[in-house]
Amino acid sequence: MKVLNFNKEQYPFKELVEDLYDIKLNELDDNLDHKEGTVGADTDSIWHKTFYNKIREGYPEFVELYEKFIKNFLKPLFVDEDKLIYQKLPSFRVCQPGGKAVYIPHYDGDKLHKHPPGEINIFMPLTRAYGNNSMYVESIPGLGDFKSVDLEYGNVLMFYGNRQRHFNKYNDTGKTRCSFDFRVIPPVNYDESYNLESATMKNKFSVGGYYDII
Repeated sequence: MKVLNFNKEQYPFKELVEDLYDIKLNELDDNLDHKEGTVGADTDSIWHKTFYNKIREGYPEFVELYEKFIKNFLKPLFVDEDKLIYQKLPSFRVCQPGGKAVYIPHYDGDKLHKHPPGEINIFMPLTRAYGNNSMYVESIPGLGDFKSVDLEYGNVLMFYGNRQRHFNKYNDTGKTRCSFDFRVIPPVNYDESYNLESATMKNKFSVGGYYDII
């Protein structure tokens, strides 16, 4: 696992989302559309639906920023690669007080999620992620030493979520965590013959399907 810092002025993800909602993300706790204790509520709220509706309608400002981040911030980390394969659109999470998301420890390459083994996970909070509003991750695959990831906006966590188990707990912090997460694959680790599909999006795990390349 590795925590990296990015330039928030150069990559203003938070401000772009705030412009979409016309509200500061640290004020979401006063404006929640939330069912107490609903499992999976981080992908089933008015905030989540608004974001993906905008993506479907066309959201070039976000797509351009996301691709810029992949190309100029992440790709240079893979010094032996001329290109980088990445999740076409990130997953957007709103983990609200009283709720929890994927609450069972899992890894993305398991039989349910079926992600290919070459993936590296990127976790980018737009608000502070801490305690039980954040994600719990084990330090190495199979060790089971789960700890909450404590991050601020401007941090990203890189980890091998394809084998490192991770999960969420009931959010008892009283604070909403907004975040993006997505996956990248160095081309050397990309398997063109892998023909399984995403369990949620039903897209094939291939460039042109679940992934794009830059």
